[in-house]
Amino acid sequence: MQEKFLKWAALNSYQSKIWSEVPCVLTYTLPTLFNNYTNSDDVQYYLTTCLEPSISSDYVKLISKSYQCQVDMFKTNASQIYTTIVKLVSQNRIDDAGYFMDNVLIIHFNSISNLEELLHMLIHICSLVNIESRSLLCKTLISPISYELTNKKCNKNLARIFFDFVLAILNLNIIEAPKYADHMLSINDFYPWKQLDKQITHLIQSCINYDNIINDEYFSELDNLRKILSLINERSKIHVTILHATHEFALQAVLKWSTIINNDTGKPYDKHVFEMGQPMTELIDRRQIPVDICSKFLEILRKQIDNNDEICDFNYFHHNFFLSVTKLLAECIVQLKNLPLTLHQQIASFCLVAFNCPFTNEDGSMTLSHSAGLALWCRLPQYIHNEDDAYPYESCADRLYQLVYKEEEQQLYQWWINFWCIIGLKYPNVAVNHIPQFLDEIINRKRLDLLSTVSALYNKRPEPFHARLDDLIHALFDCNGQHLTSLSILFDTIVKVHPELITSKHIDSLFTSIKNHMSSFDQTNYIFQALGYVANAQPHLFDKYQEELLHFVIEQHSLSAFSCLQQYLVTSTIIKGEKTADENLTLLINLIKNTKNISTDLKSQIFYTCQLIGVKYKEILATKRNDLIPFESDSACQVLINFIDENKLNEENQAAINHTLDEIAQIEKRVVHTERDVQNITKVVKRQELNITNLNTRVNIFDTRINDITEQVEYHTREIERIDMKTLSYVPSEWGRDVCTLLNIRADNDWRLLGKRFGYSTSELKHWSMQMDPSMSLLNEWFMTHKTDEATYGLLKILNDIGRQDVEEIIRKALTKAGELIPDDISIEIKRLPPIFLSYQWSSQKAVLKLKTNLEQAGYSCWMDTGQMGGGDKLFAKIDAGIRGAKVVICCMNKTYAQSDNCSREVHLTISTGKPLIPLQMEKQTWPPEGALGPIMSEYLYIRFYDRKNNDENYWPTDKFAELLGQIRYYVAPDPDMITQQYYNWFVPRVDNLIFLQSQTTNDNKDKIIIKDNLPLVVTHPQIMISYQWDYQKDIINLYEKLTKLGYRCWLDIFQMGGGDSLFEKIDAGIRHAKCILSCVTPKYIKSINCRREIALADALQKPIVPLLLEEISTWPPAGPMAMIFAEKPYIDFRCSTNDSEIWIGKEFELVLARLKQIIPEVQTEKSQRHLIDMQRPTTAMKRQEKKPQRIRSTPVTPQSRACSLM
Repeated sequence: MQEKFLKWAALNSYQSKIWSEVPCVLTYTLPTLFNNYTNSDDVQYYLTTCLEPSISSDYVKLISKSYQCQVDMFKTNASQIYTTIVKLVSQNRIDDAGYFMDNVLIIHFNSISNLEELLHMLIHICSLVNIESRSLLCKTLISPISYELTNKKCNKNLARIFFDFVLAILNLNIIEAPKYADHMLSINDFYPWKQLDKQITHLIQSCINYDNIINDEYFSELDNLRKILSLINERSKIHVTILHATHEFALQAVLKWSTIINNDTGKPYDKHVFEMGQPMTELIDRRQIPVDICSKFLEILRKQIDNNDEICDFNYFHHNFFLSVTKLLAECIVQLKNLPLTLHQQIASFCLVAFNCPFTNEDGSMTLSHSAGLALWCRLPQYIHNEDDAYPYESCADRLYQLVYKEEEQQLYQWWINFWCIIGLKYPNVAVNHIPQFLDEIINRKRLDLLSTVSALYNKRPEPFHARLDDLIHALFDCNGQHLTSLSILFDTIVKVHPELITSKHIDSLFTSIKNHMSSFDQTNYIFQALGYVANAQPHLFDKYQEELLHFVIEQHSLSAFSCLQQYLVTSTIIKGEKTADENLTLLINLIKNTKNISTDLKSQIFYTCQLIGVKYKEILATKRNDLIPFESDSACQVLINFIDENKLNEENQAAINHTLDEIAQIEKRVVHTERDVQNITKVVKRQELNITNLNTRVNIFDTRINDITEQVEYHTREIERIDMKTLSYVPSEWGRDVCTLLNIRADNDWRLLGKRFGYSTSELKHWSMQMDPSMSLLNEWFMTHKTDEATYGLLKILNDIGRQDVEEIIRKALTKAGELIPDDISIEIKRLPPIFLSYQWSSQKAVLKLKTNLEQAGYSCWMDTGQMGGGDKLFAKIDAGIRGAKVVICCMNKTYAQSDNCSREVHLTISTGKPLIPLQMEKQTWPPEGALGPIMSEYLYIRFYDRKNNDENYWPTDKFAELLGQIRYYVAPDPDMITQQYYNWFVPRVDNLIFLQSQTTNDNKDKIIIKDNLPLVVTHPQIMISYQWDYQKDIINLYEKLTKLGYRCWLDIFQMGGGDSLFEKIDAGIRHAKCILSCVTPKYIKSINCRREIALADALQKPIVPLLLEEISTWPPAGPMAMIFAEKPYIDFRCSTNDSEIWIGKEFELVLARLKQIIPEVQTEKSQRHLIDMQRPTTAMKRQEKKPQRIRSTPVTPQSRACSLM
């Protein structure tokens, strides 16, 4: 009776307040009253009653609660309950339906046997609900059931219905819906993505439909739309068919949103639209984009750059969206096989406009024009296939050059140099008009990246080279001969073709420089080779330097110096006759007699020179026969004696004599030709003398005018010098030169004491002491890493402290004259700033402090904010100074790093100032990170700096710290005074029998080679350079081991870490000396900036490159900057190795050896050789040895042919 009364009261509760209070009282006093049904028919009756329009919510709630403890009753009536929920939603009674969801379905969820029926019900109610009730539906019904569904391990056969439910949620088109759709899609390893093509197409359309929603909140559920699209993008990388399904609608959306203004509302699209736009661009199939769409994208970007200031609230989200559009455009252009010339012209026009726009915003971040220009410019070489394609970009390259040297945008130098390094070599006709710029880079600034390009351009347009010949000769020995070898190659290129350009002043200058730089004598081979051409054409220039050449030959045993002497002796003999022939033969024979420990090669060349003279003057040579007898055991001397005695020669010797006769005939022709030229020049000179006499009177008339012009020229010269100083240095030109002149004068308080007071290390001061102007180098570094007013204040204060009031007075007078204020007091620390800046988010501070300690023990001082400097502007100023003064910025990234405004500010300042950036993942996270830093970090390879072992006191794996040190070493050398014992030789791999060198023992104990420890030896003249990414270091060391055992000289970066030089310079030298590059290709290798740089240089130098594919990549050639280099190079496949401990075996390794045999035939791999030439220990290892290792001999060097010796 109580049960019936309760139900009756609930049924009529809508009629009166009294009836509505009865169920409340009864359910409170008798909570179990309604738990059982006496008749099963009652269940159907009560559910049906719930659907009556006039029924009260109290009744519905009461009926739903009756199922809470009746699991069997729920199982029996589940279908009727689903039907009830559907009908309640169709009546817009969402709250009543929610009672059944909360009190029945959620409580008994694990007892639901037919999830398919439930999902169909959920999909149905999403289509039934009124627009006004959709938000309530999400909150009341979708939210609780979606979390239950995602937490339950469901049968994968239901995956398609799950996906349909996701589509139904998204089709609600309300702010709350994407959150639950994203939650449903996040189920791992559940959806059959490859079979969901059509549903994914509908999903993309559903996301696009949200672009009309306006939401003023910064954070909202709409942000989940980007997560959904990013998930689809990740799956498309695995299942290519997804990209076919998304392409069309994604392309339409991106083009639509590129207008910024929504045509339907007349207002700008909301921020969530542009957040969707970034992953949406990734869902466009690059291979399906035609030329006209690329042209349309260029027009869109051009419009954004041109009208940036006119667009309402062009913000961070717009910026990132258009960056994604730029990246899309660049990748689409690369996919096009052949670009029409009109598109090249459009790209060039866009780049030129971008280069004329500001490159940084007020906060230091990159502008859209800068970012877009960079994205397109860096990929240019990949889609330039002929000269016509390249010509439109000349004006862009010239603009970059102006920006670098006239507007001091130094970070753009790499853009300019990379373009010409590739384009200049491939299409020299395009580069011909820019030779003066290239020569300025090489001769004035000693930037040698373009040396190979310039050498190839000489024959096309020699005039600019001839105009700079004097400058080149004076620059050869600049910086103590640091660039002597490289500049000598250019000198040799010019003189080989036009030896007549060399004058006696040039010869005087060269011999003086050689004598003053004997420490660099080993690098003079190309100079003597070039002088040999001059001696052959103008032997009289060497008359007074014969003794000097002899001295070089005797003291230095220099074959190159003798080659020059040989040309001089032979040519002067032909010109001057028998007496000179007799003198020169006597000189050569005495050279053999008097030179101690003369080498076999040098002795052979001397005998051959005697033969060259003897061919012309055999009678005189015959008079020297007795002098030759003591040396007749030498085969070359025996040939000479047989020639004198006219004995019958074997075929080989007779051929050599015939060749010698031809050589002499050629020399005589050249001499006769030169004499005729001299006679013609003499006649011309006489005629000119007559003309000059007649002109003398006229010249006097113009003297007065010339004097006036001279004064103007001197004024302009001073102005040019002033501008040059501003262009080439950070030091103010008003006083820089005068100050440096005084500080360079050696004294107790000269530039060295100033540098110590600034805080620079001994190794840095030693490096600057090798420069032409040490003071300028020191001050340039100081002003480059500080703001001008701070740098000036610090300089004046320290000059006063060290007693250099004379220098201080010059600066103060110059500042006063220029009308600049002299800072009286600035709150700064007057010291050099650490070379490493640690950027981190505060939750990682403990780990970063540990990292800072270890880096300092390895020789690198670090700057990090430890919370002791206060906040606000003061902290920001210090961070700004720390980044500007650093050589490398390390980003210690945890999951909250990308969301931190301060961390984002630090990253943007790093990028805008052109500082190298190294990301560390301090904990597991997606890469690139979500948010503002995603597009920036996608261009960098991170180092995984987590997964700490339990027994390790550090927060990172040991090998990853070594990898970090290796990355830092590219940009800055450690301070030797800071390095602790723990980090001496950190770069030496801990493996046994690393270098397979055996001590050689001869009869003479002096020649014994002693290797005291197992430290590796540095190969300075390698045959093979191994280019790789550090993740495969263990395998690469095994490759190094195998090739070394076979007798190859290999260059590996981990053995070049010692010393104070930049590792980039060592890599440059290694590639230039190598005969072959082994490129170990992996996905990370393709993305590595340093690996790209190595391969680009090797390709520019036309070095043979052998790709070894170690890991699966999507396509060959790999996408990106390396595509053009690898396009025509077949790889050797090492991907399928089943033996984890050794991959360098089998037919693949035999293919490697076969390629090496073709490129380096002199190495006999059949006879294992274990000795390397020209090797030395790393600098840091040398400190622990008593003596420097002796030179180790290799296989015999192939002797020069006589023809080559003569040439």
